[in-house]
Amino acid sequence: NGYLILKNVFTKNQTNNYKKKLEYILKKRIKKKQKVGSQDNQVMYNYFVDDKSLLKLIYIPKVHKILEKILEPNYVLQSSNAQNRIISNVDKKIAKKKYGIGRTWHTDSRYLNNKRLCKGFSYLVIIALDEFNKSNGPTKFIEKSINNLNKPKRVLSLKFKELIMKQGSVCIMDTGMWHKAGKSSNNSRWSIFSIYTGWFVKPYFNYYKFIKKNKMEKKYKKLLHFYSK
Repeated sequence: NGYLILKNVFTKNQTNNYKKKLEYILKKRIKKKQKVGSQDNQVMYNYFVDDKSLLKLIYIPKVHKILEKILEPNYVLQSSNAQNRIISNVDKKIAKKKYGIGRTWHTDSRYLNNKRLCKGFSYLVIIALDEFNKSNGPTKFIEKSINNLNKPKRVLSLKFKELIMKQGSVCIMDTGMWHKAGKSSNNSRWSIFSIYTGWFVKPYFNYYKFIKKNKMEKKYKKLLHFYSK
């Protein structure tokens, strides 16, 4: 069906600890007047640059065992961001009014001549640091849409499902799945969205300087394209 939910991957203590670290990074980036998304969706790419302990969120043993089989052993990280779809009081001068990441129907796959590449090309890994429920804007997706190679229209009136997950759960979803963000609310919904693909695909960011400046395990270097320049 194009997606799988793994339950209890992280404990409540672990997720709460990660959220505290992300809240701290968010405040620090706001203070430095760096980009943090919008007032109804705080987004931080490469959060692990601020706190190396958060590298654990891009390498999850249970998920790794699956990705190395459905992709390849040398798979890499294409991008990773931390999001909280909560309506907040982020300074309007820092927040982008028109920052609409994921608000309309889309895929995170790749297209050639307006045709999506075959399913299984890349995978989205979503970590529920908060519970995904109907009151905090869970991600919406259209089942079996991975079989459609055309680009989805930004506005659709089709039957969809909501990604409901307990705190600490992880969803692995084919990036070809048609999906969009849920509606922001006054409730916290911290999550991690990471995309993994084959070693030959360029990442959204250049991690080389970050790797050279910091000591880290080989598995993280591999994910951050150190061996696939």
